[in-house]
Amino acid sequence: MANRKPSKSKKKKSNKKKIIVALTLIVVIILIIAIVMISIKGMWKDIIDFVNGFFQEDLPSGEQTSGNNSSGDMPENSVPNGVAQLNGAIMEMRVLDIGQGDCILLLFPDGQVMVMDIGSEFGTTSPWNVIDGALKELQITTIDYLFLTHTDYDHVRETKKLVDNYQIKNFYLPRADIETSSTWKNSYNVALNETYVEDGKTKKATINENIGAYEIKGENWVMKCYSFDEADYPSIKKNSSAENKNAVSPMCLLEYADRTIVLTGDSNEKSEKYLMGKGYFDDVDADVLKVGHHGSKSSTMPEFLDKVDCEYAIISCGADNDYGHPTPEVLKRLEDYKDIVPDDDYNGFAQVYRTDEDGTVTVQIDKEGVINLIAEENDSKNTTTGTPVNEMESGEIEQSGETAMIYGRFEIDYESLFTAA
Repeated sequence: MANRKPSKSKKKKSNKKKIIVALTLIVVIILIIAIVMISIKGMWKDIIDFVNGFFQEDLPSGEQTSGNNSSGDMPENSVPNGVAQLNGAIMEMRVLDIGQGDCILLLFPDGQVMVMDIGSEFGTTSPWNVIDGALKELQITTIDYLFLTHTDYDHVRETKKLVDNYQIKNFYLPRADIETSSTWKNSYNVALNETYVEDGKTKKATINENIGAYEIKGENWVMKCYSFDEADYPSIKKNSSAENKNAVSPMCLLEYADRTIVLTGDSNEKSEKYLMGKGYFDDVDADVLKVGHHGSKSSTMPEFLDKVDCEYAIISCGADNDYGHPTPEVLKRLEDYKDIVPDDDYNGFAQVYRTDEDGTVTVQIDKEGVINLIAEENDSKNTTTGTPVNEMESGEIEQSGETAMIYGRFEIDYESLFTAA
């Protein structure tokens, strides 16, 4: 019997099956690649947050304000051990525990608010809930200053979310090509387009560049900022060296009540040498150092420590990060540091804080210059330059119904909290 040729209809069906199988395989491969890439870049939390946004009701927002409107009752047992009573207007800095990255919340004594950097590392969970939670706790809806030290992802990651959810009045930005990275491009563009409402009028946010020496001022406080001069400022592009990208981080001296906090971003040996050569840190006697570049060995050189002469150090870094931050070299420098000229302060570093071990670290300074340092996850490291409340005599604690600040910027009525012996 002669072999019969397959009919044309059977051939067509066979070809269609092959095409369907091939397309299915392509779709599966694309999905696998997408899942792997999303996992590598740590975007799952961002996607989940985005989806949840469609199903969660917005939290009721308070009246728009520029500043810190904390209110409410503090439980009697919530005053941390080791901190002192603070009086008058308070300046507060919170180095938020966001993992491997930087986000510092600054609450100025005149009610103004600054967020300095707002990022975290690739491959980590989004820290947005930490940042947003801190702002909501303080009932902040308007931010006076968003200060981005440089373009790295671990310092600018959540810029768009912040601008989408809060009003920003002023931006302080590095000068960098917007094509340096997609995250930086998005951050820069939302800054350019930001508006805020004040006194019933819509106003455009002000954009400032972090170049040269400049000051940001308020009532009884000043932040003196230093970066490369116009003529020396590195050209920051996509292929720029990590050294140059980090070096443009301004180094700032935040002064209030004769106390000084040194803010560093990811400044490194290159910028430290440049700025010291300008004489900006001559005759500085500071108190608290936010350690540069998460404790990288290329930052926080001994010569710089000698110049700023601090007694407390705070390192923002993620647990078990891939960079080995803070490095043994920097920890040894902090441990070995002693004042060149001994003064009335502690000779060397009295305490070194790390967000990977201590959680969010809070610094409070009152109008008399008393400093509280509070470790969220390690109250054994709480310290103060004043007299800790838990060491006071009961008679000292009673204040005839007057109120004073202790922690969290809440007002406490001492007569209702403590009983005289």
